[in-house]
Amino acid sequence: MATEAPAPAAPGAPITARDGGCMDDTRWIVFVIGSSASGKTVTAKYLAGVLNAKYIEGDDFHPKANIEKMSRGEPLTDADRAGWLQAISEHAVVHLRGPGTHHLIVTCSALKREYRQLLRKGAHEAGDLRLLFVLLDVPEAELIRRSEARAGHFAKSNLVRSQLAILERPDSTKEHAEPDVIVVDGNRPLSEVEQSALAIVETAWHKADEEEKLAAAKKAATQ
Repeated sequence: MATEAPAPAAPGAPITARDGGCMDDTRWIVFVIGSSASGKTVTAKYLAGVLNAKYIEGDDFHPKANIEKMSRGEPLTDADRAGWLQAISEHAVVHLRGPGTHHLIVTCSALKREYRQLLRKGAHEAGDLRLLFVLLDVPEAELIRRSEARAGHFAKSNLVRSQLAILERPDSTKEHAEPDVIVVDGNRPLSEVEQSALAIVETAWHKADEEEKLAAAKKAATQ
């Protein structure tokens, strides 16, 4: 069973300030993930704008060979994606070190669990980062419709089926549980998808704030 997105917070509910930073010093990388044409770019740009966060388009890190392959309608292999994922991970971690870059929103398909684990590894090695994955889940027929309707993108509609074939969603089993992956129904009006994604991020940030305050209170009580 996939983890479902939280409902938008009720009016007046405590929520993390939309100032590009949590109350603590935690830095976040939010990956908006899913197959081609799922709406990653528009959703990620919306989050970055509302949250005053930086934005990175994962497709920009594909080597020329990958772009040419997908332009021919050929699906990428694990080997094709390995260097691409590593480049995204390394750039995201370094990018956050500059001024005004407390949080980062990144688009990346991250279809398999092993891909997401590679992205986690880079963040964990940095030591002060938290990760969140927002998976936009859209039916195959709708993905194909969107792919055929958009012009100028290298990923053609015939890649949709191959991407969905390798998509690994989080589930309730211990082996496949991924608590940092939240699934959003992407087959809805864009405004609803954006609001669901925003609720996910703000809920995660607020939870982190509360955990930080609780830890600080416990530490103070023992001193």
